Amino acid sequence: MTYSLEVLLDPLIRNRLETLYGELKTNHSDFNQVFNESEHYIKTIRESLPDNLKQPLFLYEDAQFTLQAILEIKIYLQGFKDALHLFNELRITKL
Repeated sequence: MTYSLEVLLDPLIRNRLETLYGELKTNHSDFNQVFNESEHYIKTIRESLPDNLKQPLFLYEDAQFTLQAILEIKIYLQGFKDALHLFNELRITKL
């Protein structure tokens, strides 16, 4: 059975992204400030909405999280592929 590079690297990518977010939350005040502001705004929106619009907002947030997760994985995987390609190019030029 053969697996794509994306499938094989998925656990590594997820672990690395979790570590990166942890580092951002711990070491970068700008990230924390924007994150907290974002949380405040979405809470304000949620509390201001009538009950019949809270479910669509929840579904919208869920879709946005899914899109972001897909994007993060694709960007990380492309960076990995680019690094392998660059490494191969540099190795070829040295030969």
